[in-house]
Order: sequence, then structure tokens, then C-alpha cells
Amino acid sequence: MKGILFFYISLLFIVVNAYSQGYDNGFAKPIVTENGSFVYYELPPIQTSEGILIFLDRNLGALSEDVTSSDSWGDLYQWGRATDGHEKRLSDTIMKLSPNFITTTKKFIIDYSHANDWISSPKDDLWNDEQTNNPCPCGYRLPTEKEWRAVLSLGAEIKPTGTGAYYLSIADGDIKLPCAGLRNAYSGDIQYQGMRGYYWGGDAKSKGLSSCMDFNKAEITTNVTVYGFRAFGRSVRCLKKQ
Repeated sequence: MKGILFFYISLLFIVVNAYSQGYDNGFAKPIVTENGSFVYYELPPIQTSEGILIFLDRNLGALSEDVTSSDSWGDLYQWGRATDGHEKRLSDTIMKLSPNFITTTKKFIIDYSHANDWISSPKDDLWNDEQTNNPCPCGYRLPTEKEWRAVLSLGAEIKPTGTGAYYLSIADGDIKLPCAGLRNAYSGDIQYQGMRGYYWGGDAKSKGLSSCMDFNKAEITTNVTVYGFRAFGRSVRCLKKQ
């Protein structure tokens, strides 16, 4: 009897201790970033042709994973740029390209010269090497073009949220990507919120162009036909490094 009682007391201690450390119901440890401003969780692993992929449950900068809420939209990043404040939807704009990949401004850089980039000297290995300016939490990175393709091949369907917006359901809802909109590189305006989704890939393609995965309420396109100009602000959904 004493042995059984000791077992239950020990089990209770483990459960209480787990919750006190901030673990969720599945004992999955939250990823806390930006001084506690944002908390992310890992989605269940998904088997793809590119291996087992583990995505975070929401976009960078999103307060919620609930795609029926605009709180799931998150931030809009210029490709290859670090988390420096430019990604916020209400950040101010500046009409001057950065001379370096380490910016001195928190403003969204307007591509006034249509260089297709926010930096005057393009650098293709920024998010490519998973090190330089990687906006994802430590241990995570952006998906590659091949990984986005592999995920979409599991089945993808654009669905209404019931609140007038749309989202992309992948693998029967294992991954849900909200139509979080786009920030225009030439004006700084936020466009297509709730209607279209624009998601960066980590790999560069050519001068001013990097991989992306786009969708709207009518169709899904990938970088088979569409490449993203780096100066545009797009969503980021992070993937666990293997």
C-alpha cells in the first residue's frame, strides 16, 4: 500500500512540476521569443518526401494559432532581413536601401528604384545558410522550396474561416496557414489581408528573387511559376532544424 501511495505522490509531483515550468497539456515545451512577447509550440511531425518536418504552430509574430482570428496573421518580413522592427505591420517606412545586411533602421524599406531588394548589395546567403539574419527561434529555420512542395503534395485546400477570411489547410488540417496578406515593396501598404497568403522560403533563386509559396481563395501557386521579390513583406512559418 505504501508503495502504491508513493507512486501516486511521485506522479503528482512530476505533473505539478511540469506545469510549473510552463509546459502545455501534451508536455510540449513552449518556445518563448522576444523577451516573452511571443510563444510558439511545435506541431506534430509530418512525414514528407523531404523527410519528417516539424513546423511551429503559428506565423512569426502571431499572438494566436487560431486562423479564424486576425491575431494569427503575424509579422511581414522582407526576405533575408533580421527581426529588427521592420516586420511589424504598423512600422514606419523609409525610402533608402540599406547599404548592409545589418540594418540601422527599424523601418520597412521601400524599394523606390525597383531593385527587387531592400539592400543595395544583394546577398543570396542570408536566410540560405540558416545563420545570418535568421528570424526564427534558435533551433528553427525557414522551409526550403523543396520542403514547401513536399508539404503541399500531401494535399492542400483553401478554406473559409467563417469570419470572412480564408486559410490554407495542409494534410487534412495538420498545418493551417492564414491568409495574412502582403506588404507592398513600392508603397509600404498592407494588402490582401484575409484574402491571400504569402510565405517565404529560405532559399535564394537569383538577384532580388527568393523562393515563396503563395495562395489565395481561388488557387495555390508555388515558386514553380512565382518567385518573391525580396523587398516585399511576407509571412514566415518556421521549421525545426533536423
